[in-house]
Amino acid sequence: MSQPVQTRPTVTRESARRYVSRFAGASVVVLGDVMLDRYFWGDVERISPEAPVPIVHVTRKSRRLGGAANVAANLSALGVRSEVVSVRGSDREGREIARMLARRGIGGEGLIECPGRTTTEKVRIIARSQQVVRADFETDDALDGTSCRALYDRVRALAASADALVISDYGKGVVTESEIGETIAEWRARKKPVLVDPHVPHFDWYRGVTVITPNTREAQQAVAIDYRKGKNPSATAFDVLGRMQLEALLVTRGEDGMSLYYGKRQEVHIPTVAKHVFDVTGAGDTVISVLAAGLATQVDFVEAVVMANTAAGEVIKEVGTSTLTADELVAAFE
Repeated sequence: MSQPVQTRPTVTRESARRYVSRFAGASVVVLGDVMLDRYFWGDVERISPEAPVPIVHVTRKSRRLGGAANVAANLSALGVRSEVVSVRGSDREGREIARMLARRGIGGEGLIECPGRTTTEKVRIIARSQQVVRADFETDDALDGTSCRALYDRVRALAASADALVISDYGKGVVTESEIGETIAEWRARKKPVLVDPHVPHFDWYRGVTVITPNTREAQQAVAIDYRKGKNPSATAFDVLGRMQLEALLVTRGEDGMSLYYGKRQEVHIPTVAKHVFDVTGAGDTVISVLAAGLATQVDFVEAVVMANTAAGEVIKEVGTSTLTADELVAAFE
């Protein structure tokens, strides 16, 4: 039988401030697929005479880090030292990502250049805070042997000095079945937390990690956790917990908050704190960043999830990927 379900665990502003004060002493490694998010902002005043599509008069442009790079940017904003272990192309977008990481003080020694590979870029056109269209430039080809060995040698070596590992798997080729199991084992043997933002087809590769953070759709597609009326998501979640030898499974459920399954059949359901939702892009990156910062500094698991939930409620108020500073996170607790 499950333990009694908590529905409203709380963190006070004072305890949040105390937890956040530890972050500057933490070091987190982010392994995964880096991306460049490029935005074109403007207004729509008419429909194109060439096709039934809106004409966006672009008034400004911006660029932001995406994917694993956005996880590292979130960690950096919180005051956590971080390093990205990934690959980029020898193209303009790859160089931009490297420069943007360096400006934020994020370690880039593990960002390996792969000639001939396309750096993932997502171009979004936004009109009056609404996304009109997105264009993706990317490759999901497997890494060449030399790059793969260099990348995984680096992430395994960092297990000796860093406090936690985040695997940000977008399925673009960085996370490989042949290497990820040994990498997880290396970090877990040192009793370091390993957190995974999953790619559905790779779910079985994450056996033995500390926590996996799928959203509702990913949880249903990957392991049949179903929150529809009449279903029993808890029973399925605990089966997954045991079969995959996880410490916890955190399902992010949008307007329904988050559901955490952990320990000896314990579960906690945390309601959303979001009052206004403009864009959920990058919210999962923020969740896993705050959770990693918490686990890296020995914050209680449930309280770390509450902090992550609160952080997500803040970043989705903005259009596009965004980060939250430590002070902003503390201020979000009423």
